[in-house]
Amino acid sequence: MAKKKGYYYNSSAYEEAIRTLRTNIQFSDVDKKIKKILITSSVPNEGKTTVSINLAKSFAKNNFKVLLIDCDLRNPSVNKELKIENNVGLTNVLLKKRDLASAIMKDYDEKNLDILLSGPIPPNPAEILSSNAMKNTIKELEEKYDYIIMDTPPTGIITDAAILSTISDGVIFVARENYTKKEQIGAAIESIYKVGGRFIGVVMTFAKNENSKYGGYYK
Repeated sequence: MAKKKGYYYNSSAYEEAIRTLRTNIQFSDVDKKIKKILITSSVPNEGKTTVSINLAKSFAKNNFKVLLIDCDLRNPSVNKELKIENNVGLTNVLLKKRDLASAIMKDYDEKNLDILLSGPIPPNPAEILSSNAMKNTIKELEEKYDYIIMDTPPTGIITDAAILSTISDGVIFVARENYTKKEQIGAAIESIYKVGGRFIGVVMTFAKNENSKYGGYYK
């Protein structure tokens, strides 16, 4: 995979914020390792895919073996941000049209980072994501990776993220400053709690700060 413009922000402040997020995740639970991390938001255009990509890269830079999965089977964004074709991915694996190893792509910038795109958009995303095939695939991947980052659709619109939160170790919620309404955030978070999902914290993007173009706060 060639290096593409727009893959990640070069801002030192942004990179420091991502490093802080990574460190908080590593030390957020001393009793149970947080390995499968789901990233979502309440509405589109809040920056969750950018956070997903850069968090995955940050873990990889620190010698962890990482897999980034685009679990948005309705409007996938990872391939758009990386500017690569989305011909093969998760749906091909779950529908048994490709084996897992052949669907995973290597990232050429980070040797420890692998990427599993969404693949072709199916007619029944929620059913596929809640299937035993999905659960078994994640279990198989757990044996191979230190961290699995799952980029999912906005929680406030559809149930996919809530479904996947039941097989994740923790959820990171992304909210855009002066964009997301409080009631949207509340409804999205409630949908995760209702199914027993566990929150790691909340990241605020596009925050206006004198020292940074990116801000974050964590629960």
